[in-house]
Amino acid sequence: MRSKLFAVSSTFLLLTLLPYPRAWADESQLISMINELQKQMSHMQKTINEQHTEIQELKKRGAQIQVAPAAGGEVPKATPMSDYDFGQMLDTATGGAQKWLKDLKFAGDLRLRYEAFHYTSGNPLETDDRNRFRYRLRFGFEKKFNDDMMIGFGLASGETGAAGSNGLNTDPTSTNTTFDNNFNFKPIFIEKAYGSYTPGLLKNRGPLKQVNVTAGKMNNPFEKGASDMVWDRDVKPEGIYEKADLKLIDSENFKLNSYVTAGQFVLDEDATVGGDANLFGYQLGINPVVYTPFFERPVDFLQAFSYYDFSGYARKSNFLIGTTSLARGNPNVDRISTELDAGRFNIIESYSEIAFYPGGTPLRLHLDLAGNPSDAAGRLNTGDTLEHKFSNDFAYGFGVKLGSIVKKHDWELGYQYKYIGPDSVVGAFNDSDFGDGHAGKRGSVIRLGYALTDTITLNGTMFFVENLNSDTASILDQQQRRFQLDLSWKF
Repeated sequence: MRSKLFAVSSTFLLLTLLPYPRAWADESQLISMINELQKQMSHMQKTINEQHTEIQELKKRGAQIQVAPAAGGEVPKATPMSDYDFGQMLDTATGGAQKWLKDLKFAGDLRLRYEAFHYTSGNPLETDDRNRFRYRLRFGFEKKFNDDMMIGFGLASGETGAAGSNGLNTDPTSTNTTFDNNFNFKPIFIEKAYGSYTPGLLKNRGPLKQVNVTAGKMNNPFEKGASDMVWDRDVKPEGIYEKADLKLIDSENFKLNSYVTAGQFVLDEDATVGGDANLFGYQLGINPVVYTPFFERPVDFLQAFSYYDFSGYARKSNFLIGTTSLARGNPNVDRISTELDAGRFNIIESYSEIAFYPGGTPLRLHLDLAGNPSDAAGRLNTGDTLEHKFSNDFAYGFGVKLGSIVKKHDWELGYQYKYIGPDSVVGAFNDSDFGDGHAGKRGSVIRLGYALTDTITLNGTMFFVENLNSDTASILDQQQRRFQLDLSWKF
């Protein structure tokens, strides 16, 4: 097209100049000049075509194309590949798999731990001091299919139990693996596998913010309204739960949110006499948020009330995994060995928390109260004293944490005190690091953490704990001193 236009223009110019012979000395010279210009135009067109081909190849490789600057102007910024071109390239490279990779979130962490134990007791059978090195490795993903549906899956380290456990991890409160057994390879377990449904039709309907139903092996939905006095943070329940989030008040200086959670979980599916063991849990949380002129950020309150019915757990060996007992501070010396002394665990818990920011530093306080009134009533019927009932069937804890680790150079310092009566909570599922772990103990915990980078954290913890079950045949009258040093990476 350009060649035709050039030819027409040249002819017009020739016709225009014909009346002026002095403009051109020779007609043959004019024709020669026109032919030369046509050759140059053809060469330029060829060069343009070659450059276009090169640009297309660079786009396929994901390169950024630089536009030549105008004379005397600045070099413009590189133009990135468009989302459409990137999607087309990824589609070609993966055979369409990028549609599944969309909204797929991976996460994990690695923790290296050193811990030392020191025991004090006048009993000659007291446990020897020890030094232990451990690691924890966790990795998983969440895949969001749409605004309503999501699935999650996770793997974690752990340890198999003693003989008779059939290779099972017999500790639901720990994902740690000890450096031991002469360089033997270490196991890995399924930590989570769940599906979650949040129906869009029930989102932002009046005071109802959303409703969620999650089934499988999942994160504990009751952690928000409880401390580790009741739930160790590694516990992953199995079953189904339903949760409704409510927004009751939303004004400029005051917000009031609430939630209701109900869970139905399998503890032990058994065909023996006495039936299965299940957990039916309920939690109501009230969350006022108040903006005041005293702090730049709002004061955040949380008050949660929970009820846990561990149906059938304390009977017919339902607290065993293989031959490993999960009694863990819950005595079973007064009755037959296949039943715990408490008989039943119907736990009532009240958890209170307040968070505010004096001077811009986060400060968090909590108070946790829990008890097992079903066992307390049984003790009173047998003539047990009120003092003994309280000491065995009641638990309380309080703590303070200053600072919060979010990014590099952040720090936190915390203190916690816990008194956990032997029959007050289920020892299988509360804090496994408290002394030797679990129920029938009291003492203090001090924590200090510092973020070396945005993803690497150094933490130190000290436990000063003594047994409450020292009057039983299976528990020594001893105190535990436990010291932990952790180096953790998030990825």
